[in-house]
Amino acid sequence: MRNATTFLLLLILAACAPMTGSATGLEGTRWMMPDSPVTLAFEEGHATGTGGCNQYRATYTVSGSALTLGPAISTKRACVEEAGNARETAYFAALGNVASYSVSGDRLTLSNAAGEPVLTFTRQP
Repeated sequence: MRNATTFLLLLILAACAPMTGSATGLEGTRWMMPDSPVTLAFEEGHATGTGGCNQYRATYTVSGSALTLGPAISTKRACVEEAGNARETAYFAALGNVASYSVSGDRLTLSNAAGEPVLTFTRQP
């Protein structure tokens, strides 16, 4: 009886423990790049959003503060302004260089392997 009670208690504690892996602090969050139409959301193991002109989607994995984004697939519309095309191209390239993340309040910073910030977002409601 004592072993059964101990097992049940451990099972209850495990169910109440915070989840790891895909259910990170990023999961279910939405972000916007300040002064830009660029957005980023993390949901069900996918990073999605808009690069300003096109919608995109990429897989992501998290281990501690390490963040790996898979290749982004996107729609293929041209931006109305050339500056939009350049911004979006630079954004997608920066996503490919992300190696870690940090969240401070309502601010998300994505950094490269050298620890240098490459993208910064603010939380969307």
